[in-house]
Amino acid sequence: MSIGRACVLLLALSASAGAQGPDIVSSEYEALIRSYASGEHEAAVTRMVEWPPARVLDQAEFLAELGRVGGACVTCREAQVWRRIPVEAAVMLHSDCAQRARRDGLPAEHHEQAAVAIARRLKDDTLRRVPRGFVRRWFEAVAGLAQAETRWDDALAWTRRGLREFPASAELLLVVGSIEEMRGAMAERRLPESPLQPSPRVTLENLSRVREARAGIERAHRALRQAVAADPAHQEARLRLGRVAMRLGETAEARAALEGVLARDPMPEVAFLAHLFLGRLQEEAGRHDDAAGRYQAALAIDPLSQSARLALSHSRLRLGDAVAARREVETAVQAARRAKPDAYWLYPWGSLQDAEARLGALRREVSS
Repeated sequence: MSIGRACVLLLALSASAGAQGPDIVSSEYEALIRSYASGEHEAAVTRMVEWPPARVLDQAEFLAELGRVGGACVTCREAQVWRRIPVEAAVMLHSDCAQRARRDGLPAEHHEQAAVAIARRLKDDTLRRVPRGFVRRWFEAVAGLAQAETRWDDALAWTRRGLREFPASAELLLVVGSIEEMRGAMAERRLPESPLQPSPRVTLENLSRVREARAGIERAHRALRQAVAADPAHQEARLRLGRVAMRLGETAEARAALEGVLARDPMPEVAFLAHLFLGRLQEEAGRHDDAAGRYQAALAIDPLSQSARLALSHSRLRLGDAVAARREVETAVQAARRAKPDAYWLYPWGSLQDAEARLGALRREVSS
């Protein structure tokens, strides 16, 4: 389509959507975007969430097409309007509308589609100075939020969208890896105890579940290897790679990954988990003294951890010290009430970073 025909189409579309005057997107839509950009987040979301889905999608498509046409003509009126609108705020406005809709039990897909359409256009924009990495960080945050809310299918859909635009995003690959790891682990836990002489049907069902679990862990392994390759300094990706490699029996890779975490001055919760997982590796190798040392290192980071305390108790018992093992269990019971969860309890549910906090940072960024 020529630029001239595209401009005519844009004007016709905006007129059909009720736009007034010469603006290509409706003045009401632009006003809501500007309201959001000024920091009036709740007010803008409250007004836009009432819009019919067709109107939301139309306006988002007009805005995305405005950027495409403006990028081609550079000095034309469309380019001027595109530069005028705080488009980053439009992405966050639709993103927040989707969150509000889900919270209220309403359809959210049209706002998600709108946000993606605008974000993709913004990523390739040549007319405005978009903050470095804004669109990538937005994809990472919304995928992480879906994971944190255990909307795993949604989270994986977001990673697919994001990885099409940013195939080397370690954060998106981490979301894929941690979800597949969790699904594989859940499939393992669904394996029933087989009777002494299982029927052919039971045997086939169990074999299918074993394959399902293994496939999930292998998918996690591939994604986490890619994440570490994309960002070798990423602490959590390396940590989870070590854990997944351990589950697959790749002990050398697991040890190298986990020791690599500790060699990089990690965050306390990451260091805690690395010691915990290395302790498990040592246990499986029959080195119970070394395992106990790792569990003690984890407890030095979090003295109230029940997971590390119980693991240490198990090592003490395997070493033949039942009195010390009992003492560790009693201490673990006393530590049941704590101000924040044990990092091991949170591990299965995804990234140790707070996705909502990352979205909050993006909101502040587009409102400055």
